[in-house]
Amino acid sequence: MGRTLAQRGIDLVYGGARIGLMGVVADSALSAGGRVIGVMPQALIDREIQHTGLTELHTVETMHARKLRMADLSDGFVALPGGAGTLEEIFEQWTWAQLGIHQKPCGFLNTDGYYDPMRAMIDRMATEGFLRNDHASMLVFESDAGAMVDAFLGYAAPPAKFSGARGVSRVVAALVQDRESRVLLVRKRGTRAFMQPGGKRNAGESHLAALERELGEELGCGFDVQGARYLGVFVAPAANEEQCVVEAELYRLELTGAIGASAEIEEIVWVDPVHPPAGLKLAPLTRDHVLPIACNGTVDAVRHPASASQ
Repeated sequence: MGRTLAQRGIDLVYGGARIGLMGVVADSALSAGGRVIGVMPQALIDREIQHTGLTELHTVETMHARKLRMADLSDGFVALPGGAGTLEEIFEQWTWAQLGIHQKPCGFLNTDGYYDPMRAMIDRMATEGFLRNDHASMLVFESDAGAMVDAFLGYAAPPAKFSGARGVSRVVAALVQDRESRVLLVRKRGTRAFMQPGGKRNAGESHLAALERELGEELGCGFDVQGARYLGVFVAPAANEEQCVVEAELYRLELTGAIGASAEIEEIVWVDPVHPPAGLKLAPLTRDHVLPIACNGTVDAVRHPASASQ
C-alpha cells in the first residue's frame, strides 16, 4: 500500500508510529520516494513509538485531535488489517460519508480475506434493512493496493442518508454546567426544542470568536477564553429544520457576567443531565450527545475529512 501510494504520487497520512503495520506502510512509502505525514498525540510521543524519519510529524494533544487532524489532511481512507482502533476510525469516516458530511472514499485492504467477515456483516445490514444498498456498496474492498487506488480515483459519492435534506447546518455550541452540574439550555423564539447556546460562524470567524459573539447576542454574557475546552464535532438531526443535519463543534465553557435572555431567546433553563424534566423537548444533539457528556465527562466524536489516510 505504501509503495503504491508513493508510485502514484499520493501522500500518505497515518498515525505516526514506527511499529506495527503503521511503521511498515510508512517505511514502504518512504523507501519508494513518497511523502509521509504522521499525526500523533504527545502522550504516545513520550512513549518513544513515533517514527523519526517522516516528511512531517504533527503533534496533537488527544486521540480525538489526532483523528481530526488526519481527517482534515486526507482525501480518502483505507483500513489495513487491524483491530478495534482501526475499525473505530474507518467506521467513523464511513458514517460521515453516509451523512454527506464529506464525499471521500472509504475502503478495506482485504489482504488474505481478512475483512471477508466484515463484508458479510455489511451485506447482512443491508439485507435486514439497517443500511441502504448504495451506502453498503460505497465501501471499497480490494486485496490489491493498485486496484484500491484506482477505485478511489473513480469514486462518486451516493446521495446522503438524509436524501432531500436541505443540507448540513454547521454551528459552534457551548456546554455550560453550574456548580450542581446542571446544563444550561436555551429555547429560541418560535421553536419548541431546548438546545445549547451558540450558532453559525460568520465568514472568517474562528470558533471561539463565533461563540463569544453568539453568547453576547443570546445571553448578554461572555466566557473565559483561556479555559475553553474543545470536545469535538457531533452530528445529529436538526431540531428545527426538517430533513437537515446539524454538525456542531462543541466547547465546554465557563461563563462570565450575568446571564439574561435576549429578544431572540424565549426561555433559559438549567437541566439535570441525569434526570432531565419529563416532557421537556430536547434537540437531538443535546439529548444524544451533550447530556451524556455532561453526565460522565466522556467524549466520542470527531470530524470529517484531503492524501490517503490509514
